[in-house]
Amino acid sequence: MKKLFAILAVTAVACGMNQTAFAQADAGLVAKFLDTAKAAKDNQLGSIASELTGKIQSLGANAAIKGTLDNTLKSLTGGKDSAALLSAFDLVKAAKLTPDQLGLAKQVGNLASAYVVQKNFATLEGSQSDVATIVSSLRSGKLTAAVAPLKNVAGNIHLTDGQKQLITTVANKYAPGWQKAKGAMDAVKKLPGF
Repeated sequence: MKKLFAILAVTAVACGMNQTAFAQADAGLVAKFLDTAKAAKDNQLGSIASELTGKIQSLGANAAIKGTLDNTLKSLTGGKDSAALLSAFDLVKAAKLTPDQLGLAKQVGNLASAYVVQKNFATLEGSQSDVATIVSSLRSGKLTAAVAPLKNVAGNIHLTDGQKQLITTVANKYAPGWQKAKGAMDAVKKLPGF
């Protein structure tokens, strides 16, 4: 039996595996998040949550990433959407990610963003089609298609202060510099003749 464990350990080391590669997000947090999402009145949240948790589980992570994944899920489940987004966006900054893990980390950020946008803006007056485009674009990884709708939602006059903060966080991630461009356009509009 000891020989079998020794052979497995040598094989794992030779193949570049280590035991931290198999750490994953806390299964209880995953289940609680999925239950919360599926219990929501918006059916799309359950679907997005399933995609998100699938990517999280596929990520397979070291201890540092596991903590970030757990924080993301805790924040999403606890209604702390801004904190969840910041945590999800931090995944791509983690050290020693393989190219495949980096791609999955980006997908986790995109799906967390899609979840937060759907949850907080799906019923926003005058922005339903923009929200649908943002969510669809983030879920499919077609990020440039989300830029114009993000700007439109950010400019919606019906936003609450909390919604303004959330959409600004998402817009800053996917359309950096959008506020400067908006400020420049507003300044041009104030010039005589425009």
